[in-house]
Amino acid sequence: MALSKTDILNKALTLVGASPIINIDDSSTNARVLSRVYESALRGILSECKWNFATKRANLTALTDELDWYDTGEIYVYQKPTDMIRIYGASDVNARWREEGDYIISDTDGLGLRYVYYLDVPAKYPAYFIDAFIDRLCSDIAYAIVNSATLGEKFKKMYLEISLPNATAANSQTGIQQEMNDSEWELARYGA
Repeated sequence: MALSKTDILNKALTLVGASPIINIDDSSTNARVLSRVYESALRGILSECKWNFATKRANLTALTDELDWYDTGEIYVYQKPTDMIRIYGASDVNARWREEGDYIISDTDGLGLRYVYYLDVPAKYPAYFIDAFIDRLCSDIAYAIVNSATLGEKFKKMYLEISLPNATAANSQTGIQQEMNDSEWELARYGA
């Protein structure tokens, strides 16, 4: 059975020693605190790693917007995807690209990106991610809900030193393991 957003929030509340909520929109103090920190905590943990479950590919939409000036060769202006958290690759490995405000500027026509997106569907989260996310939430809410900076620091340390590294390690073990290609420099060493 997949956990809901309320299940995740209530586990965080339980771990810090606070009362559970009905849902994030109820009028309790705990729900109001959680509604203030939930999205930023989720965006924060999603930006920490190339999470396989929250990665997507998209061909970018070219814009007709004109920039005041261009870097050498970078003449294509694209709309940055609205759900994008962090870019991890482009469709053309030789493409030069950069993020600038709401744009992706590139030297490549028809650019596509691989990126982690804002995924707020807890049913799609693997268990290792949920554990790390709960520790992050506990760190963020401990002081506001139970007035304990010490408890907040304990959960922050647990997040940074245990649950996040465990989650990123588990995430890296899914799918086909990537191998580095030999570079021309390395091949030249062996006369190739």
